[in-house]
Amino acid sequence: MNTLLPTRRRWSLGLALASVLTGVGAYAASAAPATTAPAPIPITSPACPANLRMGEADGCVTQLQLELNLTGAHLTVDGQFGSGTDTAVRTFQSSHSLTADGIVGPATKAKLDAAAAGSSGTGTVDLRTQCGDLQKGASGACASTLQAMLNTFNAGRLTVDGQFGPATDTAVRNFQASHALAIDGIVGTAVKNALYTSTPTPLPSGPINSAKVLNAAKSYLGVPYVWGGGHSLRGEGPGPSLGTCDGYTGSIQPCPADTTVGVDCSGLVRAAFWFGAGIDLANGGDTSEQTLDKHLTPITEAQRRPGDVEYFGTDAHNTVHVVLYAGTDPATGADMMYEAKETGTDVHYVGLRTGGYWYHVTA
Repeated sequence: MNTLLPTRRRWSLGLALASVLTGVGAYAASAAPATTAPAPIPITSPACPANLRMGEADGCVTQLQLELNLTGAHLTVDGQFGSGTDTAVRTFQSSHSLTADGIVGPATKAKLDAAAAGSSGTGTVDLRTQCGDLQKGASGACASTLQAMLNTFNAGRLTVDGQFGPATDTAVRNFQASHALAIDGIVGTAVKNALYTSTPTPLPSGPINSAKVLNAAKSYLGVPYVWGGGHSLRGEGPGPSLGTCDGYTGSIQPCPADTTVGVDCSGLVRAAFWFGAGIDLANGGDTSEQTLDKHLTPITEAQRRPGDVEYFGTDAHNTVHVVLYAGTDPATGADMMYEAKETGTDVHYVGLRTGGYWYHVTA
């Protein structure tokens, strides 16, 4: 990690603050539920009644339904202990040598918690009907199913372990970006529908199509600039990620980089070429390391064409910033670029700034 930062220090001047999303509850589906359900509360929490039964309506029931789904039920997660939930409880009780009375008391809670925890990382569930909204902090069968599906879309390179951590968060954001969805890391109805109805396509290979690279960069417009974001500091792979405060000298204090998800300048370029061309420039290295990547060929400014990259620094391999040349805007006739400039700004599409060192990227 110490090789990542020096070339970007003078570009971290501020940062748009954003919260890191965290889940609640005990197991896989214990992240925020569907929008109509109360937020889940662990069923063994003092906040829940000692005995849950038909007629209860609250977050304790939300969590109950989520855990029942992890053990084989197919309930709509709505936080309402109705007849369907009652039947699911009795079925669970019968199969676990408990009195099948539909009352979720201490014994049923203990066995249900254990059964739900035992499902972590295994089995496949339907995200649309068996899981609430998922976000960072979730774990178990809902998270592992999500991870497997994200891998089919090449949104990440995830270990299917049932833990919705930073790598899964980045993969969700990549999937959202590629499907024109709000990039917030939350797997709600729109994301789930896209996962089930979209057709996965392999990562590009062969000769680089600059239009695909530029479309990939465009998909991240509005994502915050984050010092060290997009560099696999926690194993995330390319795409928006938490940054780091190591070496941060920006004017916004305290340093928000390790609590905000986004990309820095070289993180943006890395993501654009990974999702647009299947090339991982410098395997997450900084701007200077990218200039040494075997896929880069030095060119003159006069030779530039859309999809080329321009690095700024003291020489061609000692650089502090990079932008992606977008070509001439047909509406204005101006040369444009995609850029993640500095803390306090978002990825943007602006007029080209020249005077740097130019490279063409080839497969």
